[in-house]
Amino acid sequence: MSLHENRKAVNASTGTVVFASPLGIAIAVISSFINGSTFVLQKKGILRSRDKGCSYLTDVVWCSGTLCMIVGQVGNFLAYNLAPAVIVTPLGALGVLFGAVLASWILEERLNVLGKLGCIICCCGSVVLIIHAPKAVATSRQELEDGLSDPGANLYSELLGPL
Repeated sequence: MSLHENRKAVNASTGTVVFASPLGIAIAVISSFINGSTFVLQKKGILRSRDKGCSYLTDVVWCSGTLCMIVGQVGNFLAYNLAPAVIVTPLGALGVLFGAVLASWILEERLNVLGKLGCIICCCGSVVLIIHAPKAVATSRQELEDGLSDPGANLYSELLGPL
């Protein structure tokens, strides 16, 4: 078994093998951090401009938040090209966690118990999705049906269905 065997995924439309590169994963985490910081920076800019009595569109902090949003989305685009979507997408959810932590630190907002619980669930969900990411995409209808009839998949959908 080669070094890349455990990170391999097969693209169903082209049949090509796609590897989950560590660079793609690192870019996904960094872009999640940048995306999580955008709203904090924009709100900080709005609060600063309100205190100054001018438009937030002229505030440097608000503009840097908007620039961070662009950079973060470009990072997501790169990450989707370097790693499978089944790995990159759950890492994008970490932007919620980064935004909550930065808001409590920069904006001095307090995170209540439900917010902290939501952050923990977000992290756990991302980890579970990444750990259980399929090694290859289903290439036939039978493989798809087998995956959907898996007891773990059924339990997951039953628990989260009512939510």
